[in-house]
Amino acid sequence: MLNNFTKKILYLYLVVYFILFILHYTDVISQLFIISSIYAGLINLINAFAAVKLFNISYKSGASTFMIYNLGGMGIRLFSILIMFVLVIKILNVDKYGFILVFFLFYFISLVFEVIFYLKTVKKIS
Repeated sequence: MLNNFTKKILYLYLVVYFILFILHYTDVISQLFIISSIYAGLINLINAFAAVKLFNISYKSGASTFMIYNLGGMGIRLFSILIMFVLVIKILNVDKYGFILVFFLFYFISLVFEVIFYLKTVKKIS
């Protein structure tokens, strides 16, 4: 049901949030920081799952379909992330600096996991 990429991303998120909750209960970070990091994590989790789903749909297809799904999907995903990012900062009561820090931390870690997933999947095919 869950592929290897999904399991690794979920484990990473669980470890990070476990650490954040420990820091919260030792009064190192505030509850607002926890809430902000949850929003950031959810946005990035949706983005990562969408990327993998689009890749899984398109990698067995032809080159043009692959390019449309992945490059077009990347543009749509970046635009939707930008909209969600701005909405969270403008509308919701979040720790802006905490949200931005955790958002970009998860974003870049998710990108690394995506690239590794793509490389492993392509190696299995060829």
